[in-house]
Amino acid sequence: AVSHVDAELPYTNIVALNEHGAVLHYTSLDRAAPDTLRSFLIDAGAQVHGYASDITRTYSKDDQRFQALIDRMDAMELAIVDRVQAGLDYRDLHVGAHKMLADVLVDAELASGDPDTLLATGVTSAFFPHGLGHLLGIQVHDVGGHQENEAGNIIDPPSGHPFLRLTRVLEEDMVLTIEPGLYVIDLLLEELRGTPAEQHVNWETVDWLRPFGGIRIEDNVRVMAGGLENLTRDAFHGEWNYSIAPNCST
Repeated sequence: AVSHVDAELPYTNIVALNEHGAVLHYTSLDRAAPDTLRSFLIDAGAQVHGYASDITRTYSKDDQRFQALIDRMDAMELAIVDRVQAGLDYRDLHVGAHKMLADVLVDAELASGDPDTLLATGVTSAFFPHGLGHLLGIQVHDVGGHQENEAGNIIDPPSGHPFLRLTRVLEEDMVLTIEPGLYVIDLLLEELRGTPAEQHVNWETVDWLRPFGGIRIEDNVRVMAGGLENLTRDAFHGEWNYSIAPNCST
């Protein structure tokens, strides 16, 4: 589709069906299609005039409940994008995204509690362990995301969010990703057992979501003086369909 061979891609594309969608950098691909197709997550990019793109979409086969959760995450992602502006501390945007995810978790009956509690107890981090996004440039994870000044001083991620790759105040013409996610990663969820967070998780709903893996929606955004430019939505306006065609095979 992008007229690239593998070596020309900005990164190894992530193509995951069903529970593999919960593996954040899934590249150990199965060689046989699953008997039942539930979900499809693709994180793929191309080189454009020497610059990297990085886009993720998640699709449902035919489960309306999972489709509704994808739609909810898509709306949340767009709401986060709308907050992007020059002068905004990206760390605040990331923490704010966790509070928004808390509302999604409650609405989907994956968790119970107020956003501050779900954030403080680590519930949101168990479902959304990676950073909200990163700088995008000639490298897909472009350099300087933690750089405070030309002397090379570093701006640390906020407490409890060590994997955030961008901690700077946004400036005009920065290009970055916005990519919130929601996953069932058992290794992380099991760490909540025996802690105050355990009572806030609806484990029965977690069991329902596990076979679908998870959801990530990612756009590439340019910071502008008076707002933003959503490069991804502008490029593919009207073309996204968050369901897998009945005859789709992967």
